[in-house]
Amino acid sequence: MVKLEEVSPDHIDEIEVLSEDDNYSDYSDSELDEDEEESILDRITALKDIIPQKQRDRLSSGFTTISSWSKTGATFVGKSAWVITTSMLLLVLPLALEIEKEQALVAYEKEAMQQQGAAQQMINPGAPFAQPQVQQGQPLQGTH
Repeated sequence: MVKLEEVSPDHIDEIEVLSEDDNYSDYSDSELDEDEEESILDRITALKDIIPQKQRDRLSSGFTTISSWSKTGATFVGKSAWVITTSMLLLVLPLALEIEKEQALVAYEKEAMQQQGAAQQMINPGAPFAQPQVQQGQPLQGTH
């Protein structure tokens, strides 16, 4: 890194000017004081002098656009998840509970008919086994 200092006209004779022919490799990293060592962040910020302003502006606007689209997408996904979840809870869950209740009622009716048929078989051992016809959704007579 180059260190620039403002010099008064009185001290110009004292300053040694390095020409382009001078060898800069004479200085090693070990000669730098620990206080003067560059961090990675310092090196990255020094790159801004290398990249032209036009390209920096283009990169900045691209990053801003991508972050804006990401934020919009995340917001949309979150709101969509909220709508789907609440719709499922309000519409589908009660429907599923009613279907389960109806299936339990049908199973109960079938079991009651089997028990009634078994009781008739015990009372009339010679009679053929016949189950009473029950329409789905209607309770058996005398069960309530």
